[in-house]
Parts: sequence; C-alpha cells; structure tokens
Amino acid sequence: MQKISLVILVTGIVAAGMWGIGDYMSRKGEEHGDVSRGQSIAEQTCLKCHTKFAGDPLPDPTVTSAPALASFGQRWPLENLEEALAEGITVSHDNMTMPEFSFTPESIADLLSYMETLTREADAKSGQ
Repeated sequence: MQKISLVILVTGIVAAGMWGIGDYMSRKGEEHGDVSRGQSIAEQTCLKCHTKFAGDPLPDPTVTSAPALASFGQRWPLENLEEALAEGITVSHDNMTMPEFSFTPESIADLLSYMETLTREADAKSGQ
C-alpha cells in the first residue's frame, strides 16, 4: 500500500512539474507582457547599471561595460533571454557581479515586452 501511494505521489509531482514547464514553454516568444510594467521592472533593476540605448549616459559611472538594453534585441531574439531570466542570470561587468534577480514568468514577459519596444525604437533611430 505504501509503495502504491508513493508511486501515485511521485506521478502527481511529475505531472504537476510537466504542466508547469509546458505552461511556461507554451508562452515562450508570445508578446503578452505589459510594457509599462516591464518599464517599471527595468527601472527598479536593470537601469541602475544598463542604459536604455547605446550612447546614453551611464547611470552608474563605475560600470562601464554593461550593454544597453535595446542592444539585446538587436543582437539576438529576446525570447532567448526567457530561460536565463527565469533561472537567474550570472554575469559580471567590470569586475562587478550582476545582482541576482528573481523573475516570475509574468514579469519576464513584461520586461521582454519593454525591451522589445526599446529595440524597435533603436532600430528606427538607426534606420533599420
């Protein structure tokens, strides 16, 4: 009886985990985030070290190599960042380790939607 209960418990845990992963994966690449919430997230986290656009004045002069947020979308598809944001990005800039942030799937979608608007704006400025 205990073995059957354990099998049922493990099966339930695996199924719940697969549902959560499947739910997350089904949203990958969709534009369903809220840009204004994404901007707020960026202002509270990213824009303390990163600029919005290349050439903008640095918010922290001690950090000189943090790339502009708009440049991420110009280099690769932004949905490539979803997993890194979900798991916690580990990066160093100028001998400084990037703080570890905890993002929910919703906050990731919001942040990436905001970054997409920055990318479109940067592309428009450069005539792309």
